[in-house]
Amino acid sequence: MQNKQWQSLFTRYGFQMTSTEKGFLVFRMNEANHQFLRKVLEQLDVDFYMNEKELIINSAPVTEEKFVEELKKLTNGRTEMLYFLKDLPLSKVDVYIKGIVTQLNRLECLTVMSCDGHGKRAARISFQNAKFKNQAQVLFDFIQLPYGFNEQGIFIRNSRELLPQFGETLSFITLEEAKQMYKEYTSVLSKEVFNEQLETLLNIPGASGDEGQIRKHVMNEITPYVDKLTTDNAGNVLAIKRFGDGPTILLNAHLDTVEEISPEREILKENNIWKSSEGILGADDRAGINVILAIAKSLTEKDFNGTIKYIFTVEEEIGLVGAYEVNEAFLWDINMAFVIDRRGNGDIVTSNYLGQQFCNQRFGNVTERIAKEAGMPHWKVTTGGSSDTVVWAHNEIQSINLSAGYKSEHTENEQLDVEANYGTYELVLELLASSRRLAHAAKWVRAERSMVGS
Repeated sequence: MQNKQWQSLFTRYGFQMTSTEKGFLVFRMNEANHQFLRKVLEQLDVDFYMNEKELIINSAPVTEEKFVEELKKLTNGRTEMLYFLKDLPLSKVDVYIKGIVTQLNRLECLTVMSCDGHGKRAARISFQNAKFKNQAQVLFDFIQLPYGFNEQGIFIRNSRELLPQFGETLSFITLEEAKQMYKEYTSVLSKEVFNEQLETLLNIPGASGDEGQIRKHVMNEITPYVDKLTTDNAGNVLAIKRFGDGPTILLNAHLDTVEEISPEREILKENNIWKSSEGILGADDRAGINVILAIAKSLTEKDFNGTIKYIFTVEEEIGLVGAYEVNEAFLWDINMAFVIDRRGNGDIVTSNYLGQQFCNQRFGNVTERIAKEAGMPHWKVTTGGSSDTVVWAHNEIQSINLSAGYKSEHTENEQLDVEANYGTYELVLELLASSRRLAHAAKWVRAERSMVGS
């Protein structure tokens, strides 16, 4: 019974250990936390023995109030953690949120910052990327922990004194159970579903000037996820989805392929690399369409506050014809544009080889920084070629063209790295989650232009 009471205290405040008949197994704790726990128990005058594997306590449990009092004396909370769970020093995590942070990391919701609010504001937690934040929201829904969210992460609508009990509740969820919950309840598409959608798109014909079949498919796929959908006189697909009063973002890919997909061809798959048995694969730009449809299907108000405009253009391959025909009125309120139509797996294209800038350097740098902070440091600002990005930039929209994972496009050697294509999907989710930050960079650019003009 005493061990059970001690176990509850330890779990509520972040100490990873397992109860046994004699005491506790503490081998999962790192050396820093061993020393931290030792100091706490010594300050409480507890009779105990502890080595690197085992803890034995011969004293009756102390009250939670007394335990917390000593924790407060020995804790020097730091909000920026950036530790793996095995290295996370509990002495640097605020007292009341220690348990929740420990359990979230154990359940693969990796955190980078936490604060228990210090009794003055809401407790909050930030995560390494949008995927981990979404998974944490699934867990919080399951344990009925009231929360809100913003671009920085999750804030908890509960007094900090109640947080430790939610940390203990999370401890009863196994990692296997958590993974099943993520699979069932998260809005993010699994790689399996994502790749099934991709394969379907790659098998739909639609060379420049003959996009009818792919246009019909895209419209059918996106209809349930948008508020408005239409085609213009050129045959472009235009759609709008509103999630809130935040920035308006354009997502764009083109419908046409450079030549027709051979009806006899097969998609050859070797690990993550897909090729065509005959002629072009068509990843340029079916891979871009795939990313954008995945975004449309998975985006919720929990992930983004603003408006998404979608444009799927025709005849891009023969001179950006469709993009030039888009009515300017559809573009007037757009703050930024992300085009998914670039070879490779980490290019943030902010200009072309002719010297035309698609966006200001600051906007490109912020995009690169967001990718790095989300654990995707291979994404780098670079120069590229022609794409619909040219047209959006001409309309004074801060615009970027992102890699879609293909290479050797327009040839029979075309291939697609499906892992890289999924990585683009993950990046766009991160950019949308950080849309206000990007909008601030875009606004700063407009202000700079106005000053120069005056």
